[in-house]
Amino acid sequence: MSVLNIDDVKKAYNVLIAQEKTAELAFKNNKYTDAQKESWFPKFNKITECLSMLMADYKKLTGKEMPIGNCKHGFDN
Repeated sequence: MSVLNIDDVKKAYNVLIAQEKTAELAFKNNKYTDAQKESWFPKFNKITECLSMLMADYKKLTGKEMPIGNCKHGFDN
């Protein structure tokens, strides 16, 4: 397994936070059935799990908690 650097963590976090936001919009959209939405939960849970792991990686690499703004919105490129 390769060791991530801070830029890798930020890039991966941005990809996943975008996926999470898209999923949240889909969950709120009434054009999808409850059964469809329920089928997405495993992937959504995996996304949130990976975001949490990247937050921990960020802390290991920087010695600081990820700022709340970045937790919610990702990082500027």
